[in-house]
Amino acid sequence: MKRLILLVVLFAVLVAGCTSKANINQPATVDLKKLEKNLQDAFVKAGQGQDIKVQVSELKNLKELLPGFAFAEIKIYNKNNLVNTERVITNGHYFAKDIIDSKTLSSLKDELEFEFAKVETIDTSMLTLADGKKDSKNVIVEITDFQCPYCKKANGLFKNELKNKSDYALYIVHLPLDMHPNAQTMAQVFEAGMKMGFNFKNDLFEADYIKVIETKIEALQKAGTQLNQETLAKLIDEVNKQIINDFAAKTDNPEKFKSLVASDEIKAKIEETKKLAEKLNVSATPAFYINGKAISGYNEALILKALNNIK
Repeated sequence: MKRLILLVVLFAVLVAGCTSKANINQPATVDLKKLEKNLQDAFVKAGQGQDIKVQVSELKNLKELLPGFAFAEIKIYNKNNLVNTERVITNGHYFAKDIIDSKTLSSLKDELEFEFAKVETIDTSMLTLADGKKDSKNVIVEITDFQCPYCKKANGLFKNELKNKSDYALYIVHLPLDMHPNAQTMAQVFEAGMKMGFNFKNDLFEADYIKVIETKIEALQKAGTQLNQETLAKLIDEVNKQIINDFAAKTDNPEKFKSLVASDEIKAKIEETKKLAEKLNVSATPAFYINGKAISGYNEALILKALNNIK
């Protein structure tokens, strides 16, 4: 085990960057065999060569963007067992883990990784369609939390980019995080609203109930009330009730809506989506699957690139 850890650490060092001496007269072709040999020699020098095999393969030639460079995959085997995989941008002699566009600050590596990402098959039959039309060619699965600030930004981006598109179906997977005190209630409000034919997605994202909590805390402090876990729990419960009442007032049957929000049916629906997020190894929000390919976090450039293919 210790030897394997050393191997992985060594490989991390090897792919951390290029040599300090640059050669401006680089060949137009990509010599991946040279990269493979150089890495293999490095493991030999480190005393790992007898068990280690390096394999380098080209995923995409970048001749139109970076002449003489390619997006390549490096695989490291220890006694014929695959122990590490890394993707780099290389000309065979120099390599880097990423290249950043100085104008947009977007990551070339992210774009290439998305292009070659594994396509996940996600069962959307138990998910709520939040936007678009079922049976559309393009499927977007949004893993979200209504009080996550980057989820709010993503919602604004999707709202703007999809307004002139029609061939898509956008489904919601709820992952209300413990750090957001009202996220669970807001997820229940969304599902109850959809059940009654009211789509509160944008309204929930645009609402700022964190600010409501902060204002209530300030008022308690001014009144000299001692803040403790019990006081805060009561305050959060009050705000949750306020959220339900605020959105109930937007429906044609407030009492039915409130009953739905608190129902086992709605709570079970949210728990099922949480399990789906866990199955997909998603533990933070936002995250997206656009036509089965994953985007982690609010990566605006990558989201725009993916949405650009939707008509």
